[in-house]
Amino acid sequence: MILQVRNLTGGYTKNHDILQGVHLNVAKGDAVGIIGLNGCGKSSFAKALLNILPYRQGEIQMNGEDISKKTTKELSDIGISLFMQGGRIFDELSVWENLKISTNFEKKIDEIQEYFLFLRDNSKSVHLKKMRSDRLSGGERSQLALAMSVLQEPSLLILDEPSAALSPLAADGIYQSLNLLRKKMGISIILIEQNVARCVEFCSSVNMLRDGKIMYSSENKNIKEIEKIMFNN
Repeated sequence: MILQVRNLTGGYTKNHDILQGVHLNVAKGDAVGIIGLNGCGKSSFAKALLNILPYRQGEIQMNGEDISKKTTKELSDIGISLFMQGGRIFDELSVWENLKISTNFEKKIDEIQEYFLFLRDNSKSVHLKKMRSDRLSGGERSQLALAMSVLQEPSLLILDEPSAALSPLAADGIYQSLNLLRKKMGISIILIEQNVARCVEFCSSVNMLRDGKIMYSSENKNIKEIEKIMFNN
């Protein structure tokens, strides 16, 4: 297992635990889904994995090593990258300047362009070095944010709602990139998604959060059955 999470419990205050004993295993090269209704703790779980959200109980191991006490910077350095909901980029910078934030830009940019359609679009390539990022479409912003995450060369990529607020076509572009990244780079993925169908189709297994706990875990690919469990209970 690349990641093992045991009994993760915590929140922003001592008196209110958003996460209440979460367990999760992620195998190397696998994609594991986290689904659930709004407010169930999905984004909090992503932040806890990078020690952005405090937790008072539990253990996180990566490749057999206890990483529970590591800082967010240390976790990033050992290969955990987080794509935050909405695609966080620097609007005042150009597309290329956003990408250059990574120390791996020079050696990885050619490879990265292979995975992201708008970065290899010849009609735009000349302008990307100067184009301000606030001029990008929602789908392009998300692809840029994802490219920035991948430039860190993560072994584990945590995706928090990558299709949120995107058109179906733009979401398709994100998932095409993710499929390529998973197949060619072997990145392990935790996919947090509100869209059950996309999560089930992409992941080998899904885990349903409710009230800060994993209340359902399965390799079931029956989307309607999973949606019924999520919305009717």
